[in-house]
Amino acid sequence: MRLAYWMYEGTAHHGVGRVMNSMRNVHAVFHAPQGDDYVTTIFTMLERTPSFPAMTTSVVSGTDLARGTIRLPETLRQVEEKLHPELIVVVASCSTILLQENLEVTAASANLDADVLVYDANPYRMQENGAAEGLFSELVRRYAAPHPLTERPSVNIIGPASLGFHVRHDLTSLRRMLGTLGVQVNVVAPWGASVSDLRHLPAAWLNIAPYRELGAGAADYLEGQFGTPALREAPIGVQPTLRWLNTLVDTLNEIGARRNGPVVRMPPLTAFSLDGMSAPSAVPWFARTADMDSYTGKSAFIFGDATHTVGMTKFLHDELGMPIAGAGTYLLREAGWVREQLRGYVTDAQFLVTDEFQTTAARIAELRPELICGTQMERHTARKHELNCMVIAPPTHIENHLLSYRPFLGFDGADVIADEVYTTCTLGMEKHLIDLFGDAGLEHDDTVAVEHGDVVTKTVEVSAVVNVASAEVAASEAVTVSPGQSVIWSADAEAMLKKIPFFVRGKARGNVEKYAREHGIMLITADVLLTAKESIGA
Repeated sequence: MRLAYWMYEGTAHHGVGRVMNSMRNVHAVFHAPQGDDYVTTIFTMLERTPSFPAMTTSVVSGTDLARGTIRLPETLRQVEEKLHPELIVVVASCSTILLQENLEVTAASANLDADVLVYDANPYRMQENGAAEGLFSELVRRYAAPHPLTERPSVNIIGPASLGFHVRHDLTSLRRMLGTLGVQVNVVAPWGASVSDLRHLPAAWLNIAPYRELGAGAADYLEGQFGTPALREAPIGVQPTLRWLNTLVDTLNEIGARRNGPVVRMPPLTAFSLDGMSAPSAVPWFARTADMDSYTGKSAFIFGDATHTVGMTKFLHDELGMPIAGAGTYLLREAGWVREQLRGYVTDAQFLVTDEFQTTAARIAELRPELICGTQMERHTARKHELNCMVIAPPTHIENHLLSYRPFLGFDGADVIADEVYTTCTLGMEKHLIDLFGDAGLEHDDTVAVEHGDVVTKTVEVSAVVNVASAEVAASEAVTVSPGQSVIWSADAEAMLKKIPFFVRGKARGNVEKYAREHGIMLITADVLLTAKESIGA
């Protein structure tokens, strides 16, 4: 475990919390030392729900270890007495798993009425997504029971879970499309599901499992054990959504024909719009406007989980006409699937598989694309290089857990993504205009008079001092630089750089600095910048 570095995936502890916090009338008990209850804080801070996280920590202290005592049975009894859950899942943290205690025996000694499942989420073998997928699959295997199919066409939506990327909004989008088709939703799990709901999963005609990260294992089990087919594609973009809807209708009608059930009919596409009269998405029209024409030559780099990396790459290339400079994923176990899905969109040399964010940052610094679609970590990297970035996959910031309706799936999601691409690429324009034409007097003067009775003092902004220092550096003797050493920009070079449009300024800066290092120049002046521009087209 690389505790000293940022990690793309959370801990196994976190993955278990995502599943348990999604479900109704269940609870997680973490057998952990004080301090490992950070997961509860994360859910309280980020999850936009009124309920408190369904998690409790049974604290292991040094005193308990010295005495050979364990608090877990008492904690379990307290949870049952207070909350009356149907199911309690017990998990050891990364610290307490080293104690090698038999939690099965310990939990059984509590003599509870509730079901108790001790889940082996070994943090040294699995991370967030593996733990969440493994636990949810185990719950489905444990509780799903034979049921006759519903009379009318119905589906399960499998995979939406607490702290998932825009999953609440995706769920609304999916429900809207299914409602338009007249297809009922049998169960949504794990989000909002109870143990009783899991028992009724086999009653659905079809499982919808759009996320590779969570739900795929449960869909496999339900298909193998109960013969329930699964629709596994994520409808990201207009054309994928149309294919998804047609596949959904055809599959349901095949099942209905075998049991003389009702026919599902595809309505006019206008029925899927918010007003019932318009086109369901404005993306096909928007992609042909002058606004989007200006982006057809701008390159994009996409990096994230499996589902959103594949969906976003295809959307940008197929529907917005943007060239793809590179793509990749941090989910090593899904790398083969992602590579196969993106064959024809990126070459092997352009495909990146890594779970170390420094490697991704280095690739971005090398490519300097006009648009980056990534995680919160790529947004930090983009800010460093003055590049445009939109977050399309976890790990995320609090601003990616929104109250407003912002899906990524379906026709509604296509409009949201196109808007996000457009605003991400153009919001820097006002900064560029201010650089060119000034700020219409909004900015304070460098010298500000401050009156104190009869005394008038003048304060000089720090920027003026910095400019003087930069000028002194510019006037000093030129110093050579070795490869990898930082270079310095003079004030006149910085001023000239500001005349370059904001959205390509970072790339120009990088090219000039590379030129300076290759030619042993430490101080970049206006003359050096012009020479570099003529030499490399910066």
